[in-house]
Amino acid sequence: MKSYFLPSILFKKKWVWFARPSLPDDSDVVTFFSYDDVSLPDFVKKEGWTSVIDLFKPKEEIWNSFRPGFISEQIKKGERHGIVVRVDDNWDGFRELYKNFRKHKGIKLDDERVFKKHGLLFSAYLKDELLASGVFISDSENIRAWALCSKRLDGQDGKKRETIGQANRMIIWEAIKYGKERNMLRFDFGGIELGEDGQNPPLTVFKEAFGGARAKNFFYTKINSPVLKLLRKIRRILK
Repeated sequence: MKSYFLPSILFKKKWVWFARPSLPDDSDVVTFFSYDDVSLPDFVKKEGWTSVIDLFKPKEEIWNSFRPGFISEQIKKGERHGIVVRVDDNWDGFRELYKNFRKHKGIKLDDERVFKKHGLLFSAYLKDELLASGVFISDSENIRAWALCSKRLDGQDGKKRETIGQANRMIIWEAIKYGKERNMLRFDFGGIELGEDGQNPPLTVFKEAFGGARAKNFFYTKINSPVLKLLRKIRRILK
C-alpha cells in the first residue's frame, strides 16, 4: 500500500494505492486504487481494465512473451543504438516532455509535484539527449505505470521516430526488471481501454504487446466532508 495527501489549501484529499478500500478515514475525500471488487456504502466505484505481468515468472519467460518484431527486437535495436535507461531525478526534463506530450494529445495535466514526491522516474537517453520518461507508482508488491511521455514524433525523420519508440519500450522493460529484482508481485501497465468489436486503441495494442494478462482494476472514492459534498452537489445542479 502507498498513500499520500494531494496538495490542497481547502480540503484534505487523500490517495491510497494498491489497497482494499476501508473505513473510517481522516480525509475530506479519499480515493482508493484496488484490484479488489467490493461494495461499500457511500463509496463511488469506477471499474476499468488494465494489463498486468506476473513478476514471479522467470525473466526469460516474461521476455519471451513480448511480441518479437514489435517489442523485443526493438528493445535490442535500441540497446545497440546506444540508448541508456536510468532511474534518476531529471524532473525538469520529464516536465518538458510531459507538458508537450499531453498538450499534443489534448490530455489534462496531472500535478507534477505529486509525481516528483511519490513517483519513481525512469529516463531514456541517447548520449545526452532525453528521448523519453516514465513515472511509476509502487509499493513493496506492485509497480504501475503512472505517466509515460516522449519527444514529439511529428516532424522527426523515420529513423528518429523509430529511436524514440525504442526508448519507450526500453523504459517499460527496465521498470519490469526493476520490480522483479525487488521481488514485487505485479507490473501494471497503468490501465487500458478496450475498443468495440475487438478494435482496440493503439496504446492498448502497444501495452498488450508486452504479453501481460488483462485484469480489472477499481477506483473507490468517498467524500467525508459535508462542505465538499454540498459544493459538488451545487456544481452538478449548475451543469
